[in-house]
Amino acid sequence: MNQRRQVQWHNVVIKRKLEWEDGPDNRAVLLVPKFRKGPLAKWLQPRLRKPYIHLKLDDIGSFAWKRFDGQTTFDQITKEMHQEFGKRAEPVEERLIKFIVLLLKSKFIDLYQFVP
Repeated sequence: MNQRRQVQWHNVVIKRKLEWEDGPDNRAVLLVPKFRKGPLAKWLQPRLRKPYIHLKLDDIGSFAWKRFDGQTTFDQITKEMHQEFGKRAEPVEERLIKFIVLLLKSKFIDLYQFVP
């Protein structure tokens, strides 16, 4: 999506671009390749003993990450977060937007407009 345009968050779906695994306490661990583009990514990355940086998310970030399936809308995620965490996640919408923007800048996710 064009970041200069105002985003209508209620109908946005988020799709993960990274591999991940379940870590301790059912928290998501993102597997960030050490080299993501260029000749090192194609040649060296598969030959590394430890090709990934393990980025561990907290419980709220893990909850959101697991719903970034390309089908669940922003509104659905915020409702589920509010039900799961209550006041601990407040303000849910602002917190989720900041998390999404951070992941988007790192190119860990893509945003799409939901079309029913």
